Amino acid sequence: MFKILFIKPHARRGILQAIEVPLAFLYLSAYLKTYLKTDIAIDLIDLRLEKNPCQALSQKIALFQPDVTGVSILSQDKYFLTDWAVTIKKLWPETKLVIGGPGATYDYDEILCNEQTIDCAVIGEGEKTFFNIVTAIIEKNDIFCVDGIAYFNGEGVVKNKPEPFIEDLDELPVPDYPLVELNRYMRFFQLTHNIVLAEKRYLPVISSRGCPYGCFFCHNIFGKKARRRSPAHFVAEMQMLYDRYDIREFHITDDYFNSDRQRMHEILKLLIKSPMKVKLSFPNGLRSDVLTREDIVLLKKAGTYKLVVAIDSASPRIQKVINKNLDIQKALRSIEYAKEIGIFVRGNFMIGFPGESVEEIEQTIRCALETTLDMASFITVVPFKNTKLRSLADDLYPDFSGYRENVWEKSCFYQSVTGYPLKRTQAIAYLRFYLPFRIIKTFLNMPRKVYGITRWLIWGPQILLPHMFGRR
Repeated sequence: MFKILFIKPHARRGILQAIEVPLAFLYLSAYLKTYLKTDIAIDLIDLRLEKNPCQALSQKIALFQPDVTGVSILSQDKYFLTDWAVTIKKLWPETKLVIGGPGATYDYDEILCNEQTIDCAVIGEGEKTFFNIVTAIIEKNDIFCVDGIAYFNGEGVVKNKPEPFIEDLDELPVPDYPLVELNRYMRFFQLTHNIVLAEKRYLPVISSRGCPYGCFFCHNIFGKKARRRSPAHFVAEMQMLYDRYDIREFHITDDYFNSDRQRMHEILKLLIKSPMKVKLSFPNGLRSDVLTREDIVLLKKAGTYKLVVAIDSASPRIQKVINKNLDIQKALRSIEYAKEIGIFVRGNFMIGFPGESVEEIEQTIRCALETTLDMASFITVVPFKNTKLRSLADDLYPDFSGYRENVWEKSCFYQSVTGYPLKRTQAIAYLRFYLPFRIIKTFLNMPRKVYGITRWLIWGPQILLPHMFGRR
């Protein structure tokens, strides 16, 4: 039987890591099992859940002996390949080592040059490309002819033409949830992207891919055209998860859920009419300046208890520079109305854009302080490779290259190129925002208060203290 092993890397020691169900692998597994004509065995090891990741991975490869090993990486996971790419091949030389995910999509050239034991990298959306790689291996064809990949040919990196996106997302099968032990992702003390929770049993779900906006800092893995599942198809998956796995809370993690207002309303009305009693959260994917009061009311009726709104910058100039062009005042009105009707709201703010002034950084921080937001995140900007933001950074700072080497683990781009202590400013911004009165209000507004305050006490100091002392 043809065997495929998926690996989700763990973070380096001392780096906080949110742990969510690895949906990308579940989609890949379901796609292969549905459309591949050959009998296959698929296994997954999530090293974030293992007490001894190195031992667990070595044992898994030695026992499973995969024909293909797939690793999904973020940009900060490149260390994993440095530590493990050669080892994986030594443990089982016959395996084809394939990488994917955002890190592979944006850093494929550097990774493939440095880690030449990797057979290829999947660029962008993975299902069809990975299916074609597996098919080529089974049929003993050349994998380097597959569209949507990059590889090292002995002299340099070759990038093939892209694989077209899947236009009809309803043709994607339901993710292969039996591939993982869902209970392991719902442990009380684990850090999640959502931070607060209303129910004990929750899962992330996706109703669409792609976003038509051209923000300079954003990924382009799913393209700049919104592709959407039909409302009935999406809600049917939620109903299955509700009935079969007792899921009572859904985190909708689309790039842009409200890109089609009518479709959004259809989904919400189907949920309202369904027998399910669920809670909804939007950790990302709602464009706040196009939300109307009608939208917010319907979200609330459908079970929405939390929204995350991405203001990013309060400077109109920076909004134009990064090509987001958010109507800041409309976005702030959406926040205020959501708060009025009892929705928990967190805001995301970004500081340290290329060319941003100290005054504009303060403008963004002050904007957060003046809102009624329950929570706020102040994120220092990283100009990732192959984004328009990186091109802007290179244009503005042509003589500086120090930020090119995993700088987010030690300092930050803006601090490195300007000398301004942005990490300290970030930490102080958190302290200015989370004054005692706001902490009390947030505690009163959050669901599952004991759960929320416990996680606050555990994770809050680990997030803030390293910034205060310049260790991250």
